[in-house]
Amino acid sequence: MIGVIVWIIISNFKSTKPIIIQENISPKPAIDQDIADSPVAFGYKFTWLAVRTNDSQKLSELLNLKKIVSCNWKYGIDAAYDKSIFITPAVDGWTIVCGNSLPDGDSKEIREILKILSKEFHEAQFFCTHRVVEYHCWIKAVGGIISRAYSYLGESGENISIEGKPTEFEKKYHFINSFSKEAEDSNYYEREDLVYPDESMVMKIAGNWSVDPTTLAGRIDLPKSLSFLGKR
Repeated sequence: MIGVIVWIIISNFKSTKPIIIQENISPKPAIDQDIADSPVAFGYKFTWLAVRTNDSQKLSELLNLKKIVSCNWKYGIDAAYDKSIFITPAVDGWTIVCGNSLPDGDSKEIREILKILSKEFHEAQFFCTHRVVEYHCWIKAVGGIISRAYSYLGESGENISIEGKPTEFEKKYHFINSFSKEAEDSNYYEREDLVYPDESMVMKIAGNWSVDPTTLAGRIDLPKSLSFLGKR
């Protein structure tokens, strides 16, 4: 009789479903894109344009952006690191168009965009930096003409393009020029004064030409605001 009782208890124990205790984990709060916020820093592993204008509406029309929606800095930058294009509020007379879906690197397409924008707004700039392959690029267009372009691919140790005269700020550095006659000498690459661009240099160039986007988070002088993003 006792054996029967034990067998019943064991059978009931085995058939009982295990009790699963779930942790009370709150879902990650979504970003409210319609609440104005302060500027957000960005720049590393990124691509952007700096255009001398406060007219973001006209800028979006020239870029032929689609599916435009209003948003704040936080939402816009997060989306721009994905597949959207964020047009920032104006910063010191410049409007930044950022997003990794912009044309990549010194291409014919980005040059055409710069020519169109600089013809309309007098000056437009392009910056691109990719940490993995150490690709770094900066281009300036004024009045519809490319006045300066420099790009370097660290993976191969060669320049992709060098065009126009260096700006005054650039003249402070002896940037590598693999196209130069000096570079034909193997000792050229051993020069101590030779500068190989990195992502921090791209930020310095951007800061001298227009806006260093990595410093925006500290700009307490800029008001909380909204802008918009779209798709190419």
